[in-house]
Amino acid sequence: MRSVFILLVPGILALAAGCGEQRGPTVYVLEGQQTVELKATASPMKVQPGGQVVLHVERRTTGQWKKVSRSELRPGQCWVYRPPVEVEPEVAHSVQWEVVPENAVEFHSEYQLDQSRVATVRASGKVTLTPIDKVKCEEDRVVAGNTIEIDAS
Repeated sequence: MRSVFILLVPGILALAAGCGEQRGPTVYVLEGQQTVELKATASPMKVQPGGQVVLHVERRTTGQWKKVSRSELRPGQCWVYRPPVEVEPEVAHSVQWEVVPENAVEFHSEYQLDQSRVATVRASGKVTLTPIDKVKCEEDRVVAGNTIEIDAS
């Protein structure tokens, strides 16, 4: 009897582990266009060339998502298990950055637990950084946030 119990324990544990997030037969599809806003900040705003800045971006997303059966999906249609959260307080590490002048900053590759982005300013003078992000489930649509101006003198 004990050997049967020992054989059942791994199966029971595997079944319990699969009970976390259910990926059932329904998903969400976008109905219409979303509103996506990126709000960027940096600290500090004035550094000497060679100094570091920490970049922050908050993303706000609103849109209508419809819950549908996976069998209702059209081939190639974009879908998600959960609609995007309305406010993501920090996404600086996952967005692209437009930098003017080009190569004026060097982005650090180390992952920040708070999702911020660290960069070293390599140029002197005015450096501008603008966050850019692709919009989920809207092919070829990108949004740009506000431009940050760093004084590197």
